[in-house]
Amino acid sequence: MNRNNLRHLLLTAVIVFTLIISGTGAVSAETQSTFVIKDFSMYPTSLMSGDSGIVTVTIQNTGTTFVPVNQIFIKDIDGIKSSVTPYQNPIGGVGAGDTFTLSLPITSTGETGTFYPVLYVDFGGNNGNYLKYPFAVIVDDQSVVISITNRPDVFEPDTTQTVAFTIGNLRTNAIEAVEVTASGTGVTTKQTSVFLGTIDANKAASGNISVTTTAETKEVTFDVTYRNGANWHTESVTLPLESGISKTGAELIVNNLEVKNSGTYYTITGDVNNAGLTTAKALVVTTEGVTKTGLYPSYVVGSMDEDGLSEFEVTFSNPASDNVTLVFTYKDANGNVYTEKQTVPITSAVTEAQTAGESSPVATVLIVIVILVILAGGFVAWKKGKIFARK
Repeated sequence: MNRNNLRHLLLTAVIVFTLIISGTGAVSAETQSTFVIKDFSMYPTSLMSGDSGIVTVTIQNTGTTFVPVNQIFIKDIDGIKSSVTPYQNPIGGVGAGDTFTLSLPITSTGETGTFYPVLYVDFGGNNGNYLKYPFAVIVDDQSVVISITNRPDVFEPDTTQTVAFTIGNLRTNAIEAVEVTASGTGVTTKQTSVFLGTIDANKAASGNISVTTTAETKEVTFDVTYRNGANWHTESVTLPLESGISKTGAELIVNNLEVKNSGTYYTITGDVNNAGLTTAKALVVTTEGVTKTGLYPSYVVGSMDEDGLSEFEVTFSNPASDNVTLVFTYKDANGNVYTEKQTVPITSAVTEAQTAGESSPVATVLIVIVILVILAGGFVAWKKGKIFARK
């Protein structure tokens, strides 16, 4: 083989080798270095044990030539795994100056702490041309704290009571779709649930829930459900109940009762005082076991605050016995109806004739004073008359 033939053979080999290399799509280190992570995010920003999240990454080709992309994946490590197989040739490649965005799922395997999985962008298959991007994943089991901020001193059976609560978010990220429900034996609620929505990190939200219990109810459980990303979680607190009569409710005291008999109907007048610690709403006074008649068969006092005082008057006829029952009904702030009763004897009722025949002490005194004035005036006139007569 002469020198010219050898030169042609070497030139042909170089051309073939170049074509083979270009056909495999191999990427030089210079070309690889033109790829940058333009944006990276994770939702939620921190996981709880067993939670899944979504990693979203935006990659940009800052070079001047098209670059093929073989696969993109997150390599599993202790504590974090990717729940899908690598994306094989997901986009074919990226043109000069172009970007592409991809989302990959990850899952906590149950351990807590901070982990550093690695995102791989494979440009050349088995040629070892990778873009590696390690990132931090925080797995934290801090949840929510449930605080009962206001509750009745006792839960009276078959009444509705209001319980106030505050939900605090102890996590480093926001939680979403926060909802509170109440449950227990004999427990019903006006609202099926109380929706609080999103609570930001290290923040709290408050609400009220109206709970109705029965004599069989021994405790009420408040459940808080929420989402951390796409993962649902529940926390609960149980409130033991004390049954009985409220120590802070309205308490009515009746004084200065007077019964009159007009002949056709009776009239009872008196004063009612609220000696309790809460307002008695929609207070009405009426009678029981009689025929309600006259001007005031029922007397509406209305709302009576604590330490409030009001007069009342009720009229009736045909009492069934020598005693009449006064009935006081009122409501609390939740609309529960309460009833208090007091028996009043009517045998000593004052009649109108007796009232007309009685003389007022004040009138008697006035009459005496007038008589004395008249007598004194007459005496003075008589004295003056005698003096004038002497002249």
